[in-house]
Amino acid sequence: MNNLLPFHGLSADGIHLFHPQSFEEAQKAIVIMKAGELLLVNLAGLESKLAQRLADYLAGSALALSGKHTEIGKDIHLFAPPTFSITTVKGLAG
Repeated sequence: MNNLLPFHGLSADGIHLFHPQSFEEAQKAIVIMKAGELLLVNLAGLESKLAQRLADYLAGSALALSGKHTEIGKDIHLFAPPTFSITTVKGLAG
């Protein structure tokens, strides 16, 4: 594993994984976003209306903080600070 290179510009904390169980826990995610950290949110297992409400609230919060949001899978959302780029690479057929 001597060939690993550091990701310059990322904090030492890396990515925060967050699996909220209620809307009240959204504040924890906001604190992480305000700190400029990467946040991966798993909304799987929540009632669909609650999951959508949380996704919308967190996406709006990221926008207010000039951050970025992308849904990377069913009920999986990535939130990044404004200094971090999120690029989607589509697979090649064939």
